[in-house]
Amino acid sequence: MTAQPITLTLPDDGIIDPVAVEIAAAGTRPVALTPAERHLAAARILASGGTPHQVSARLHISGATALALAGRTRRQAAAS
Repeated sequence: MTAQPITLTLPDDGIIDPVAVEIAAAGTRPVALTPAERHLAAARILASGGTPHQVSARLHISGATALALAGRTRRQAAAS
């Protein structure tokens, strides 16, 4: 019997769980997030001086995905 990989992505339902975002951003433990929650957690990590590498490690995502989130976060911050 082969173990199934854990999926940490939830379908986007329009609801933001701030507790899940905080747990993920702190890197306390793996938590399933919607794409919007993942973006908020990445923004929180980067705003506190974190790096895309920390985003990747804390959110359990690939380096490429972390770089994309970091870029999107920076573009949105610059547009504000």
